[in-house]
Amino acid sequence: MIFLNLVSLCSAQDYRFTYNYKSIPDTLRKDSVINEEMVLDVDPDKSLFFSLRKFISDSTMAEDAKKGLMTMPDQNIHTRYIIKKNYSDSKVSLTTDEFSTAYKFVIADERKLNWKLLPQKEIISGYECQKAELIFGGRIWSAWFTETIPFHDGPYKFRDLPGLIVKIEDSKGYHSFQLKEVKKTISSEIYNNIDVGKNIRNLTFSEFIKFYKDFRKDPSKDFRQRAMSGEIYYESDEKRSEHMRIVEKLRKDRIKRDNNIIEIDMIK
Repeated sequence: MIFLNLVSLCSAQDYRFTYNYKSIPDTLRKDSVINEEMVLDVDPDKSLFFSLRKFISDSTMAEDAKKGLMTMPDQNIHTRYIIKKNYSDSKVSLTTDEFSTAYKFVIADERKLNWKLLPQKEIISGYECQKAELIFGGRIWSAWFTETIPFHDGPYKFRDLPGLIVKIEDSKGYHSFQLKEVKKTISSEIYNNIDVGKNIRNLTFSEFIKFYKDFRKDPSKDFRQRAMSGEIYYESDEKRSEHMRIVEKLRKDRIKRDNNIIEIDMIK
């Protein structure tokens, strides 16, 4: 069975690997566990990693826009980024629309992953896996990969092991990914609008860290500037001031609850 699976996957062109992503975004409320379905789409040239819920929301909005309809994004989306890994040059980038209503940010990440392969083996999700460890993003990660699935890839930015990562979690159990499903990708499931709809701002990883720290100090800066410039219409100055206060409070409250991000060293 392992041999047949290996032959099938080697001959396939495009595959979709679905992971369950369990995270605890707020260390002050450790019972506030979030479970998300995340997708790793693989083709011969690259992979894309994204939230299935975001993909469905973006696809719905794109189809409605073709009909002249305006649909609001799903407000229950937790993970808004899309991670792209190019296989030819090993370049990794993260695209997100989380920090601005006017821009999408594309953040290049050229860091190497220094894995330590360990002798332990275990059957996980039906696959024979080997253990590896990594220090990345201020966390110690334990990964289990299988050479049965011959893609040197995995969830989030994790990659470059001798097979697909089936499970990976940090040492404190705050963030974990586990493979749920493997299937052939069909054309309607491909993420086609990753770079569509907004202006793109390209940043290096070091530039993004500076931006991100400033954003957490003042998450409403971009919105406030647009509101004060008249780009956003209000019936009166009182309405504008009231709306700005509401937005600022909501964004600051969200930042407080999001104190356990996956790359925790970015806020230390």
